[in-house]
Amino acid sequence: MKNKIILLVLLILIFTIHANAANIVYQIPIEGDIDQAMFSFINSSFKQAVQADADLIIFRLDTYGGYIDPAIKIKDLILNSQIKTVTYVPNRAWSAGALIALAGGQLVMKNGSSIGAAETRPNEEKYISALRKEFKSTAEARGRNPEIAEAMVDVDLEIKGVIKKGKLLTLTSDEAIENNFIDKVIAQDSNLYNYLGVKISQVTFIEEQTIDKFVGFITNPYVSSFLLIIGFTALIFEILVPGFGVGGTVGLISFGLFFSGYLINGIASWGIIVLFLIGLLLIILEVFVVPGFGITGIGGIISVLISLYFLFPSPQIAINIIASTMIATLILTYFIIKYFGSSKLWSRISLRTSQKTDIGYVASVGDKEIINKRGKAITPLRPAGIVEIDNRRIDVVSEGEFIDKGEKVTVIDVKGSKVIVKLFHEEE
Repeated sequence: MKNKIILLVLLILIFTIHANAANIVYQIPIEGDIDQAMFSFINSSFKQAVQADADLIIFRLDTYGGYIDPAIKIKDLILNSQIKTVTYVPNRAWSAGALIALAGGQLVMKNGSSIGAAETRPNEEKYISALRKEFKSTAEARGRNPEIAEAMVDVDLEIKGVIKKGKLLTLTSDEAIENNFIDKVIAQDSNLYNYLGVKISQVTFIEEQTIDKFVGFITNPYVSSFLLIIGFTALIFEILVPGFGVGGTVGLISFGLFFSGYLINGIASWGIIVLFLIGLLLIILEVFVVPGFGITGIGGIISVLISLYFLFPSPQIAINIIASTMIATLILTYFIIKYFGSSKLWSRISLRTSQKTDIGYVASVGDKEIINKRGKAITPLRPAGIVEIDNRRIDVVSEGEFIDKGEKVTVIDVKGSKVIVKLFHEEE
């Protein structure tokens, strides 16, 4: 009998050790603004838990909300998880955070916490309808009251004893448990692990690393807009002000920081970056090489806009950021020109300002009388340069071809301040 008791105790001990060893728990924080960087962090953390054969994943939410697109991705990740999940709200899960909270296999809230307030921005019917259905379907999938979930989005819904029409629903932890909308309310964090039947020593706590915080900061739409504005303005400053210095350096650093954040979190591909660089190159070619403003410049602008458009989480955000960047850049460019003027290089390209008359230069002032007159190129035309006509040195641009120094040319047109020439042939 004694041997049997000892054997039974050993079997129980072995079973207990085995059960504890198999009970692998991961806790992943969802804190702060919900954006694309947050999704990338949650996605990589989730994969880490899967690779570790976790038995349970706890998602700790403390957020005022954020962008709906990444929130839906996180919701789908939790809802479709083959591993048991718990969403825990120690403080608040508002707006997009409420949708994520509903996706957990179990939803636990701490005393004094709240959930709801999922107002759409912009607050238009099509957005309200779409988000309302997301909340409803998620609640139904987890066996929660779908009407309560919908009322967190739509102020036109009324639930007797819960919310009146015209009010957006937000529930305290006590209200949520009274309406059987959540599974448990706890007094403190440690009670969560007791409720789930796990020890803190079994929990692997995932934390955001420095690189995750960097990516989150850079990909914040406000910071992204600021970097783009600085980048474009700095490059324009470099073109207008002589010498490669502060402008070029600051511009390259700004674009480097901007794309590094989106590249690290997997939003940007090298294809998008290459498209952006091609766009910048085409614009530079239009300014310095190709006369007029045509296909090259337009193609460059389109390439830059397309590359930026696909970086942001939604079309609305992309349009807002691109529009604000362009407006701010134009305003800053105006002040650069006003207070710093433009470089000699820019003046030569734009053909607007005169050279010094004491050395024989005369401004191109749109004199139609010089049309069909002949002259000699005293600098190479690549395609812009200087020719001498009637003992006057005039800034010109060829109609597209490169003309060597010393070649004879004919003025074929004058458009405003731009004098256009072509190579003179004797048979003419």
